[in-house]
Amino acid sequence: MKPLQDLLDTHPLQAPRGAKDERGSVLLAGGPAGCPGGVLLAAEAALRSGAGRLQLAVHPDVAAHVAVAAPETFVLPWEPRAPLSEEAQRCVEATDVTVIGPGYGDGLGDAAVALAERSGDRPVVLDAGALEAAPALTGSRRLILAPNTDEAIELAGERATEAELAVFLGGRLRHPLAVRGPTSVVTDGEGATWCYDGGGTGLGTPGSGDVLIGTLAALLARSMAPVGALGWAIALHGRAGEIIERTMPVGYLARDLVARLPAAFVELGAP
Repeated sequence: MKPLQDLLDTHPLQAPRGAKDERGSVLLAGGPAGCPGGVLLAAEAALRSGAGRLQLAVHPDVAAHVAVAAPETFVLPWEPRAPLSEEAQRCVEATDVTVIGPGYGDGLGDAAVALAERSGDRPVVLDAGALEAAPALTGSRRLILAPNTDEAIELAGERATEAELAVFLGGRLRHPLAVRGPTSVVTDGEGATWCYDGGGTGLGTPGSGDVLIGTLAALLARSMAPVGALGWAIALHGRAGEIIERTMPVGYLARDLVARLPAAFVELGAP
């Protein structure tokens, strides 16, 4: 297994250029009525990581609140148990990257499949409650996953280390993925793996994974290869945690990670 830096070196990060239409678009589908915060964290992380346009599909009960809380985004109501609306269909067909799941604990399998099927050959990121749809969406679709250790164990059906889980799930799904834990492991789905053990203990704070997912979505929207985007998302997320811990070793929140993402880009030498 190689260090993550080897992966970063082979997938250099380019500076976001041009206006919003040139920096890619992201659709984040999540935000249940009881937990809209996850999609808001992912949304701000995506914007701070260079995404151009951002659309949020959230539960109708919180759509108005989310629209006020995230004024830089376009918000549409999305009820996972209902048929996909024409507006939602148009959004997913027009976006560069679709992320499904932030904020949902489970039960998004069918809804995730319905959204993903509209994405064509564009990247689809499954998160949280949408991870259960992964086996049904392998095929030729550009599927990307970044489960935490517990989510990866549930997908694999057995307890193992992050490295073992990454190798097993990568081989089974044949798609790039990262298993996030005390040691995070990225695989290209074809046998190559890279590991990262930085970031500090505070990255386990609630909502931290949503920050990483938003960062990943932005890098994909900027046309980075999926395995490279996974590596950089892990590294930037970890560096943001390290920056915070220099002055705030305990008690920091996921929103603090979002605020440090621009500094993380600078410290890692990104243009």
